[in-house]
Amino acid sequence: MKKCIVIGGGLAGLSSAVYLADSGFSVEVIEASSKLGGRAYSFIDKQTESCIDNGQHIIMGCYKDTLRFFRLIGAKKNLFIQKKLEVNFLKPGFSVHKLKAFPFPYPLSLLFGLLNYKALSLNERLRFLKFFLKIYFTSNKKLETLSVLDWLEIEGQTENIQKAFWELLAVGALNTNTGKASARTFSDILKKIFFRGNKSAAIIIPSKGLSDVFCTDAENFLKNHHGIISLNEEAIELIEDGEKIASIKTNKREIKDFDFLITAVPLYALQRILPNYCFEGMNDFEYSTIVNIHIWLKENRLPEKFYGLIDSPVQWIFNHRTHLTLVISDANYLSETAKEEIFNIAAEELQRFAGTEKKLISAYKVIKEKRATFVPSAKILNKRPAPRSNFNNLFFAGDWINTGLPSTIESAVKSGRMPAELIVKNSK
Repeated sequence: MKKCIVIGGGLAGLSSAVYLADSGFSVEVIEASSKLGGRAYSFIDKQTESCIDNGQHIIMGCYKDTLRFFRLIGAKKNLFIQKKLEVNFLKPGFSVHKLKAFPFPYPLSLLFGLLNYKALSLNERLRFLKFFLKIYFTSNKKLETLSVLDWLEIEGQTENIQKAFWELLAVGALNTNTGKASARTFSDILKKIFFRGNKSAAIIIPSKGLSDVFCTDAENFLKNHHGIISLNEEAIELIEDGEKIASIKTNKREIKDFDFLITAVPLYALQRILPNYCFEGMNDFEYSTIVNIHIWLKENRLPEKFYGLIDSPVQWIFNHRTHLTLVISDANYLSETAKEEIFNIAAEELQRFAGTEKKLISAYKVIKEKRATFVPSAKILNKRPAPRSNFNNLFFAGDWINTGLPSTIESAVKSGRMPAELIVKNSK
């Protein structure tokens, strides 16, 4: 039986390990921390005794790799899945504007939903729809040098259209502002979400903590397939020998008995254990912060599971019933801001949009993920590496490799499948 070591127990590493184990490989996952999940995990807040996530994540119906991974490990039961797209957007004063697919055959269901989105004037909706219909036929080459903002302005999308729809979608999906984000990357995402049927645009939300959703079932799957998970073990160095990696030095041992190795760690972490390996454009990678503010209320009157906020520093509110999670993406400007000040911003927006007074807040917790995602700018568009390395037994996984997607859950899971499939193919 062929053996593969996977360095990194985040979503990319778990994806690689699960697919390899399912294909009959002996797998060991090495994780430096005391938990699996990487940047997607949950924990019990000591003050409130609630289970909270380090960061809120949305999954879309078009996330084919993620949903396949869930089915494989038996975790689909932990998801709330919309039957069709429905989003409640808020303007100040709890003014709700629904974007909802109609109960018609696709694509009429979506087109009528967009035409009925009354956060925009009728003239703006027509302009919005005209651009929307052009997206499918827009060539990638035309967009390669453009930012999302460039593209929107060329297509005559007014400031209000941008704030009421495109900015929320772009910042949420790409975790950077429209002036930096690649138009081509955004176009690829839009085509996957909106042009592959009703189910692709449906929103999926974890109904449990992220560790339960992603990690527990994946861990059980690996153990049931004779996999090994080694926590609190940090890879220190990869030792080269000609055209292969001969051994892995960790803080606990040196590992030599493996046939293949997948590194499923962020690029900056890979550079520490393999410092002589050079990727074109590795210095062009920038990173973007996401801030999550968890707020507990004495009384929660919000009826829906989530809301998008129009023209607010807070893009989304997620309603967990026990608490709310407010999300600020593209948040490098808050990376050094005091947590109390960030809480005050969130509390003010919660009152301004939902009418929830600050005095009703019983507790809060601010979590900053300073390198949550890389910035999907045009300058790195063609510089993301493939999963295969220059060594014949070393492969790369991680949302930063060339998956064709921005730094999302889908990109992470897909990046794990890609090297696993290459290894399976090479072993036949």
